[in-house]
Amino acid sequence: MLRINITVCIGSGCHVKGSRGIINILQGYIAENEAKIEIKLKACFCQGHCTEGVVVKFNEEIVTNITKDNIIDELEKRLDI
Repeated sequence: MLRINITVCIGSGCHVKGSRGIINILQGYIAENEAKIEIKLKACFCQGHCTEGVVVKFNEEIVTNITKDNIIDELEKRLDI
């Protein structure tokens, strides 16, 4: 089974740029794929990249400029799907 930890910044800058919508998309993805992928989804505050769009950490890799349009592609890239 594939496993990944995802942490989405919900600090004020990321919140304004749509982190809540990204969390909602990830929750839907988790529900649809829970049989084959173990995803631990967490929220955090500032990651120090406030001017670079929503910040998401995949395991220990920090990725900036995440949007509702690219979150699933970025996740699947890290899962090799």
